[in-house]
Amino acid sequence: MVGLIIRVSDLFDAPLDFHPTRQLHSALIARGMYYQTLENAPEWQREMSFKQWQAEGLIEPQIMERLTTFIYQLFGSEILWAARLWAILFWMVGGIFLFLITEEIADFAAGTFAVIFYMVWPYAAVASRAFQPEPLLIASMIMSIWAFIKWMNNQKVSWAILAGILSGFSIYVKFSALFFLAPAFVSVVIQRYGYKDFLKKKHIWIIGTLSILPHLVYLFYGVVVLGTLGEQFGFRFFPQRWIRPLFYLQWILELDSTIDFVIVLAAVLGITLFTRKKYFSLLAGFLLGYVLYGFVFSYHITTHDYYHLPLIIPVSIGLGIILGKIFNISERNRVITKLVFTLAALFFIGINAWEIRSTLSRCDYSEEVNSWEMVGEKLGHEAKVIGLFPDYGYRLAYWGWTHVSSWTTSDDITLRELAGHEIDLQSGLKDRISEFDYFIVANQEEFENQAFLKEFFESNFLKKEEVGDIIIYDLRAGVE
Repeated sequence: MVGLIIRVSDLFDAPLDFHPTRQLHSALIARGMYYQTLENAPEWQREMSFKQWQAEGLIEPQIMERLTTFIYQLFGSEILWAARLWAILFWMVGGIFLFLITEEIADFAAGTFAVIFYMVWPYAAVASRAFQPEPLLIASMIMSIWAFIKWMNNQKVSWAILAGILSGFSIYVKFSALFFLAPAFVSVVIQRYGYKDFLKKKHIWIIGTLSILPHLVYLFYGVVVLGTLGEQFGFRFFPQRWIRPLFYLQWILELDSTIDFVIVLAAVLGITLFTRKKYFSLLAGFLLGYVLYGFVFSYHITTHDYYHLPLIIPVSIGLGIILGKIFNISERNRVITKLVFTLAALFFIGINAWEIRSTLSRCDYSEEVNSWEMVGEKLGHEAKVIGLFPDYGYRLAYWGWTHVSSWTTSDDITLRELAGHEIDLQSGLKDRISEFDYFIVANQEEFENQAFLKEFFESNFLKKEEVGDIIIYDLRAGVE
């Protein structure tokens, strides 16, 4: 209940509290879907929302966007907070199955401690409200593991089918699920049947086929039919980072900002020391999958904290196991043990709930939304805009209803240099801006870093206007 209450607090604020680029990407897609169903909407809005939707391209299946559009249609309004409700719902469902898994692996006390951490850890609380696939991904992976454990314990074909379906859905939601579920499941079947015999088992083929088939169909549709999904695999794989010590330091620091590194180590100890062999294989395989995932996505694992979010599953379970073990072997009077653990749990829940509530209520993005709406009105919705933005111009595109292109940032340059591309922004500057009407500066730090850019615009173009910290250069009006 506390987990639900803290997540619905500050429900109606704009989704700028957690990776706004990723959330507004989904918001533009959902709006595009919704406006195509509105016969009474202005034609220019229907046309622009469709173009913005299509410009976002195809990454994962647009499940969250479709579900959010359904709520829009149900209420007859574009209520952006509907996406948060879906995300929260999925996370809550995941918590139920997380308890069932941990109780099966250990006992009731371990399941309780696991759910406490899963529900009130501050990073997880904020991430689980986001308009992106991760809340659904986490919930579906937890349900997949639960169904697989059921199959492990009774070997019924019905559980094999359910485990395959749920795993297939997880991998369909986001392909990264394969990195975690495949090593976890394969570790168990090899431990049980051996390297030579596990492929002879019919149930293994059922689970494997159902797990990968949905994504293969989606991959065929995106790459062969649409011809656009293949573009998403660029700028992902950088094995040259593996030999750099800095890579491992950045990885650990990014992990620590998501889930405290000491808590991760405690969870690993719980899994290693107090878990039966078959469950150890499952959880150790999941952790191995996380390591493989980090090496494959060696850039994103050090820059995108939500790439660590799947680790919340084994960490919650491992932490629950070790706390449950301490609870059960305590030599103190049982009444005192229960009292101490109850007070400690309530303190942990209370202090984290207060932190989450304070973090969410501290931010009010209504003024920023108004600023972007104002900028959109000043520029005109037919204007072609390029600029330096903190999130590639998504705020202006969404609230300003404007066609936006983002100027290359330092992070973009770093990523392309890792891929072996040579970047020369100065030589192509005039050609790049020639087709645009305005240049917007909404990222002052980046503007200062690219000194040649600041000098060029201040010398050659007039400032049309300033809205707060946002500077608008009119590319159609040069300095005389």
